[in-house]
Amino acid sequence: MNLLSKVRILSRKSDLAIIQSMQVGNALQKKFPNLSIEYMTKSTAGDKDLKTPLSEMPNPGVFTDDLRKELIKNNCDIVVHSWKDLPLDLGKSTIIAGTLNREDQRDIIFVNKKNLNKIKVSKSISILSSSPRRIYNLKSFIPKYFPFQLENINFENIRGNIPTRFRKFLENDLDSIVIAKAAIDRLIANPFPEFINLSNQIKNYIDKCIWMITPLSLNPTSPGQGSLGIEINKENTKLSNAISNISESKDIKFVNMERKILKNYGGGCHQKIGVSFFETNNGIIHSEKGETEEGKKFYEWKIHQHRKINAKKIDPKYIFPFNIKDYSFFDRIEIEENINKISKINDHCIWISRKSSLPKGINIPKNNIIWTSGLKTWKALADRGLWVNGCADGLGEDLDPNISSLISLPWIKLTHDTAPNSKIKKILKTYKLLEKTNSFDFKEKKYFFWMSSSAFNLAVKNNPIILDAYHACGPGNTYKEIKKVIKDPTKLYVYLSYEDWKKEITNE
Repeated sequence: MNLLSKVRILSRKSDLAIIQSMQVGNALQKKFPNLSIEYMTKSTAGDKDLKTPLSEMPNPGVFTDDLRKELIKNNCDIVVHSWKDLPLDLGKSTIIAGTLNREDQRDIIFVNKKNLNKIKVSKSISILSSSPRRIYNLKSFIPKYFPFQLENINFENIRGNIPTRFRKFLENDLDSIVIAKAAIDRLIANPFPEFINLSNQIKNYIDKCIWMITPLSLNPTSPGQGSLGIEINKENTKLSNAISNISESKDIKFVNMERKILKNYGGGCHQKIGVSFFETNNGIIHSEKGETEEGKKFYEWKIHQHRKINAKKIDPKYIFPFNIKDYSFFDRIEIEENINKISKINDHCIWISRKSSLPKGINIPKNNIIWTSGLKTWKALADRGLWVNGCADGLGEDLDPNISSLISLPWIKLTHDTAPNSKIKKILKTYKLLEKTNSFDFKEKKYFFWMSSSAFNLAVKNNPIILDAYHACGPGNTYKEIKKVIKDPTKLYVYLSYEDWKKEITNE
């Protein structure tokens, strides 16, 4: 192979853009140790106009076109972009040759601690963001998942690089700001000595805030968010081959899928549209939400699996539970001595498996991070006035919270006394499961959905014949535990919710 000796990498002038280009350069030098790299920067139209909201700029390539022109004129070899900034149509001269492993796709909300009381009293919050997508998502998300009542949510435009936006936000004593979490992670966790002061600066800004990571199920992001687009001239096959050695093909596939969907809706940063794809142990998750220019709303949150229950419309008499209110196997008895320990937990990330794990009225010290298994538990805790920092989106502990750049604390999980083994080793058992005396008639049932492995195990113990039926459950520990019993893959399926399962097998 004819190895490269030197490449010129161009990026925008912002600290984040330079860090991203250096990440690409480092990855190339690890594969090609003798490679010499020249880093170059250039201001773009989007960097020069810091007043006009991005959604109102007529050119979709305000952060990329000026850089791409330099590439086409052969004034550089590589341009490193935040992929979400690239227009959908790249033209014929260049290609995206690859991308590094994708960073966190999610958005993060920062709220100024000094303004919390004012926000609660006024029932009003101002959020710095001019993104139509974020505004559309957060208008419905914040009233339900913030722990205080809000009657007015106002969005204000803000421009500039991340440190500048943070400084404007905090020095002007404003309420809240929304930022791509990938940008925060790259700024804090970058390995480059020349950016240590910047990393510390961002950490100091974050210390003045409380933060909340928005779930992709309700807040899908801009196509490509978290990914770097490594752009080169189309004819440079030598460089293309080199970049393929550092590229993550799965992430390229997902970003292209996201961009294709956006293109089908018309494309552009003025759209109120979010699309996210990501991989889990049980399949590819697809989140899509927004409103078209014609005012048509749409929403999708589903798992793409290789297998589905190939069933025609099923008679309700064969389904359990056909009505969710019929699903009740246990009473829950609080373990008082352990519940009393909750208020003494300090400086931990607390994983709350369900609302029953945390009885009403129990105080959690504010120096902890609260993480929930899903949105129902999040909503229940928010209704009690607890600030939840994020959740696993119902996908189980396999979905990494990915908060190490923000906080470094040990984890503890609140759950019941017979819960299956967990990735989180420190467990506080706050309640016991007590079998109910009711008995279910499973004689004709052929299709089951389980919300916990405890219910499944109890049902199998009393009715072993149901092992011959078709079973489904959510991802995570429930699936792992049931899979130990049902080894036939054609008898066990994963769905993101009971509602999705029921809709499919009843063809509703």
